[in-house]
Amino acid sequence: MRDVTRSNEPEIVTANAKQVLPSLRSGETRTGNEREAARGFWPILISAGIAIAVNVLALTGYRLVFVGPAIGFWFIIVHPVYLLYTTSLWRRVPAAERVGYSLTGTLLLLLLIGLVMNSALPLLGIHRPLDTLPVVILGDALNVALYLLRRRWPLALTWRTTLRESKPKEYRLTAWSVACVVLAIMGANRLNNGAGDQLSLAALGGVAVTFALLLRWRMQVRDGMTSLIVYLLSLALLLMTSLRGWFVTGHDIQLEYRVFQLTEGHGHWDISYFRNAYNACLSITILPTEVGRIVNVDNPYVYKVFFQLVFAVCPVMVYAICRRCWSRLVAILAVIYFISFPTFFTDMPFLNRQEIAFLFVSAGILAITNNEWSIRTRRVALSVAAVGIELSHYSTMYVFLLTMFVAWTIRQSSALGRRIWLQPGRVSHAKQTSAVIGRTVGVSSILALIIIAFAWGDLATHTVSGALTDARSTISSLAEHSGSVRSGDVSYSLLSGSTANPQTVLSGYRQQTIKERIGAPPSMYPPISAVDRYPTKVSGPSSLPLTGVGRLLSDVGIPVAAVNSVIREVAAKGEQIFVGVGLIACVALTKLRRQVGVEFLCLCAGSVTMVAVITILPNLSADYGVLRAFQEALILIAPVLVAGSLAVFRPLGHIWGPRAAIAVCIGLLASTTGLMPQLLGGYPAQLNLDNSGSYYDMYYVHPQEVAATDWLTDKPGVLPAGIQADYIPTRFAFASPADVTGQEVISDIYPTIVRRSSWVILGYSAVHTGLVTTFYDGDLITYFYPTDFLFTTKDLVYNNGGTEIYK
Repeated sequence: MRDVTRSNEPEIVTANAKQVLPSLRSGETRTGNEREAARGFWPILISAGIAIAVNVLALTGYRLVFVGPAIGFWFIIVHPVYLLYTTSLWRRVPAAERVGYSLTGTLLLLLLIGLVMNSALPLLGIHRPLDTLPVVILGDALNVALYLLRRRWPLALTWRTTLRESKPKEYRLTAWSVACVVLAIMGANRLNNGAGDQLSLAALGGVAVTFALLLRWRMQVRDGMTSLIVYLLSLALLLMTSLRGWFVTGHDIQLEYRVFQLTEGHGHWDISYFRNAYNACLSITILPTEVGRIVNVDNPYVYKVFFQLVFAVCPVMVYAICRRCWSRLVAILAVIYFISFPTFFTDMPFLNRQEIAFLFVSAGILAITNNEWSIRTRRVALSVAAVGIELSHYSTMYVFLLTMFVAWTIRQSSALGRRIWLQPGRVSHAKQTSAVIGRTVGVSSILALIIIAFAWGDLATHTVSGALTDARSTISSLAEHSGSVRSGDVSYSLLSGSTANPQTVLSGYRQQTIKERIGAPPSMYPPISAVDRYPTKVSGPSSLPLTGVGRLLSDVGIPVAAVNSVIREVAAKGEQIFVGVGLIACVALTKLRRQVGVEFLCLCAGSVTMVAVITILPNLSADYGVLRAFQEALILIAPVLVAGSLAVFRPLGHIWGPRAAIAVCIGLLASTTGLMPQLLGGYPAQLNLDNSGSYYDMYYVHPQEVAATDWLTDKPGVLPAGIQADYIPTRFAFASPADVTGQEVISDIYPTIVRRSSWVILGYSAVHTGLVTTFYDGDLITYFYPTDFLFTTKDLVYNNGGTEIYK
């Protein structure tokens, strides 16, 4: 297992820099002291000037293109993070970890202070506490308070020395990483304008090559510079997806944007405006409202750009977790596995509440594993991180809480086993060993997490009922030995079991919709006999045509489409095998077990157990999602996965074994990000690279659809009658702050549940391809929509060439 555990590698000085106070040499003159004072005065003056400019721009509403949003983001996020970073509060903490704590601390302050303002200011007669003026005052107060905190507990940094000591290879890797970000932005805009994928492919190629060179030069690149490179490359992958489309593009983000608009429109957050679990997430209600008031951009770009700038720090925190006890090789490979998992760059930009929650999860794991802190400090930090998780995303909190509980149970069981099997004379040694092992996750910590989840989910917002319903249905299905169909995502799991074919799922959905009609007045829906004349048929998946390279490989007998599918299948199952092998290696090898620590191994086992539980139980696999659960688990188990891959390739020797592990990791990065399938063809089109494919049809919002929604806002009776549309119907919800009410009735357009009185919208994909998608039992089912059914039962009242509305 060479190069698996952390080696004696040189550490970056800045990461653990001690507080350095300027001292006067005997020969130092007064003029020199004045120069030092002036040098420290200018940054303060510049910061104050930028803050004043932000105040003026925000309060006047004047938009200064690019510069205004940039300094606004600096004011509300970057500068507070910097002030926290430069305090001596984070003692004996490396640079990447310090950034993580400072960022999550700033986000939590914004959430909590915003919540206090939201609750207290209306009592003082200010009924719009989240309007621009209160938020600007909040930003000013936050910056001043953190500046005073920094004055009280200062930390002298050595960043100038660090820059002077930077090596040419570090500059090259950083420059190439910046280029990847630029190419990703330009590539997304090029695709939005209907052009090709060349720049996006160049960005993906640059990401793969930069990571390969980083691995090759890893011993010559310091941890701080590696963290910066990881941040930039992660940001490039996120922006390639988030910037697709000129409007809100994605699945969950549609409802996230809805509750954001609801909060901004009222200038106030209240769960009663829209009693939904999404509206209980302050990460997508109060936080984007605060950021939006300051950066002053079109609201979709708060999520599309600024949330991605924040979330790109998550892989940096994963790198910091890995560097606790692993080598640079393992840490870098772990980060690559984390960001190359498809959920990271295809789904996380559409799950903004979970992006913020993952940051707090990472901070919590960093706190748990920080052996430099006392147990009390670690437990307090864990509880603070849990508050951030709960306020950001309910489901992530439940998974995190259960992971902690399982980890604690495993640790207690293992400790009991040692006491049973040890001889009486060695019991004292067992007690001593138990005392040495970190016990951050104890009964008190778990109780604190339960109280936090209960206080917010039940007492404050009354939204915990959804989780209780899932728990009851899961227990019921187990008790009845129900054979419920699980989400299709579990097919990538080693514990996949049975999944139904799409036509069977669609038939099940049809039966479910027919049950929904029971008890309704006969005049509400067309008769079933009329619906039966228009059957629905599932559409099979379509793939991109083979490219020139793909055709060349096909001519020599290589089935390109099969190769692409097999690589994805092997990647998914291979990573799970690597995790299993890695856990076994960490338990079996004494040196590795001691290096990693019992508590970390128990946490990893808890994460793996939660993924397995979500995979096996039908309701959980459908409601939460196996892929999202595995992405969360990778925050912990990514280095264990890498250790497993190194163990698998160990028979190749000390030189070729790591090289094989590196080659497999980079190969999976090229495949899962879409680089290789795009160069070869024979694989379904992907949203970040194509203007076609299932994700494009379902999630890309076109101008014609926005125009149709605007047309509906002027029509009487829309809200009582309701709107029906295909998958993600919330993209047709009214988005103008003046029209945000949270009362629109928006549902699916499957023929059996089309109401006579509703407004039915056929979106861009349905009009041009005849295909619509629905979501049922955790699966997306695309089928040919019977448009003739609408012509028979309704009238076409609007058609702009890309969207049709029937009434």
